[in-house]
Amino acid sequence: MIEKIFASFRRILPIIKKEFLQFTRDKRSLAVFLFVPSFMLVLFGYALNLDVKNAKFVVYDQDNSVFSRDLISSLSHYEHFTFSGYVSSYKEIEGKIENDDIKFGIIIPSNFEKNFSLGKETKIQILVDGSQSMIASNIIGYLNAHINNFSVKSNLKNVSVSFPQVVIMPRIWYNPELRTANFFIPGLIGFIMMIMAVVATSLTIVREKERNTIEQIIISPVKVYELIAAKLVAPLSIAFLAAVLILVTGYLLFNVQIKGNLILLFIATIIFLLTSLAFGVFISVLSDSQQVAFLASLLSTIIPTLVFSNFVFPLRSMPEILQYISYIIPAKYYLVILRGIILKGVGFSILWEQFAYLLFFLLMMFLISSVILKIKGLK
Repeated sequence: MIEKIFASFRRILPIIKKEFLQFTRDKRSLAVFLFVPSFMLVLFGYALNLDVKNAKFVVYDQDNSVFSRDLISSLSHYEHFTFSGYVSSYKEIEGKIENDDIKFGIIIPSNFEKNFSLGKETKIQILVDGSQSMIASNIIGYLNAHINNFSVKSNLKNVSVSFPQVVIMPRIWYNPELRTANFFIPGLIGFIMMIMAVVATSLTIVREKERNTIEQIIISPVKVYELIAAKLVAPLSIAFLAAVLILVTGYLLFNVQIKGNLILLFIATIIFLLTSLAFGVFISVLSDSQQVAFLASLLSTIIPTLVFSNFVFPLRSMPEILQYISYIIPAKYYLVILRGIILKGVGFSILWEQFAYLLFFLLMMFLISSVILKIKGLK
């Protein structure tokens, strides 16, 4: 058994060396595979930022009391909002929202302070520009949280007044600051690495076909599974180094810290990269030219990973038939692992199913590619 393993290793070692030489000789391609993922992370990480910063607002204060002015003052000092002044009518707020001068307006009713001090129900109306729904949702969330806190603190200052009937005190786990980066960066890592890994190996076998070196491999003693394994070693090493760089970039530039086990994260990354690389080999086996392989690798990774991996669009909101499609997207399982380890700090006992799915995909890609290569003449 051991002799067979050593014999197999001696057969694939020259192919591994050849693949490494091909990557290292082509400095431009090597730089692309190593640094473009980190560059894409920086680009998308800053571009896909839905955090609300300096959202302008105006106030129609019909009460004009000390209490209402305190509320506006506290909102003015809130880092997410910028106070743009008072208005004197409801229509003036509508006009400013239509002209995109402000993101929202606050209408404080008369007797606001009086009702609050008597413990009566007090309502504030908020008009929000909903043309960007996620930003509007964030604004409403920030306002709810801030006004709740202001309400509680105001009551605590004056113990003689009654407490509001119901006070909601939400507690958000794993991402208490609701930072967009904490949500997007793990997803971007999976998205970018999936594309880069598939593209890296989608040209390997088809390149041998175009250069007519595939015949030399066919007549050599190398087995089919040995050829596929040998083709994965060099791109796996480079892709793993790129994955480490992208994690470091996420930490340094976006302060995305890994709360869970780093070793477990690396193991998951290696399995995911192997799955993606094996999928690239599968495309390469089926393709007749490098152009076709490159185009197929992009089309089969970018849109499916973007739509069906739970990266941007929540799968639970999709029709049931589309949710079934998501089961064949490896990035979906890797994203669960990434978010679980990076944000939640959970371990293998929680994530073992995702590992099992990725290993299943890896095995299936390996077997299908081996069968196709055997049909095409390899041993």
